[in-house]
Amino acid sequence: MSSNEKHPENAPIDVSHEEIEELKRDMRSAQLTAWAEANQKNIIAGVVAVVMLIVGVSLWKEHAESQRASAATLYHQAMNTAQQEDKRSMLLEVIKDYDNTVYGGLARLLLVNADPEHAAEYLQALMVRSDLDNGIRTQARLDLAKLKIAVGDKAAANTLLEAAAPADYEQLLHYLMAQAASDDAGRIIHLQKARDAISNDADLSQRIEQQLSGLGSSAAGQD
Repeated sequence: MSSNEKHPENAPIDVSHEEIEELKRDMRSAQLTAWAEANQKNIIAGVVAVVMLIVGVSLWKEHAESQRASAATLYHQAMNTAQQEDKRSMLLEVIKDYDNTVYGGLARLLLVNADPEHAAEYLQALMVRSDLDNGIRTQARLDLAKLKIAVGDKAAANTLLEAAAPADYEQLLHYLMAQAASDDAGRIIHLQKARDAISNDADLSQRIEQQLSGLGSSAAGQD
């Protein structure tokens, strides 16, 4: 067909695969350009929001790290202070300013001895803090049970001792259950369980043996 001849109106146009793909790319590019122009403000706002989020997270992490470092410094200063009133003041400051860190929980444990008048309050606060290690919360529960036994409230102590404890705390758990028991038979059972449990406290193990020996002698004397 010469260059002057007209192409039949309904005749198919011969287009290569490469030309079709290029046409599709051009169309997609044009569509994306049109969409970007129409949504320019939203795009800018989205970019700004992402940048602000990244900056915010970075600043929060820096602040949290700074808080932990300051809390650790003050806590260790309190631990190394011989004067009880100074220790108490420092530990209360840790709770006041850094209670959202683990050192807030550790400070309460030390305050049980440094501020015995409010010991029960510190221990109860530790028991409900889900952000603390289970070991710290268990120790607080057992220490509170010990306080209840000391003031003669064995019913409250037994309630606190009902829940199981991790293996490292079983010796103390059963020892306290023996102290809260209502009869010698119950004391002996729990003292024997305490003796057989993992021991991390030589003094406690010695007290357990002494009490078992004393209860054994009493039982022998009654026979």
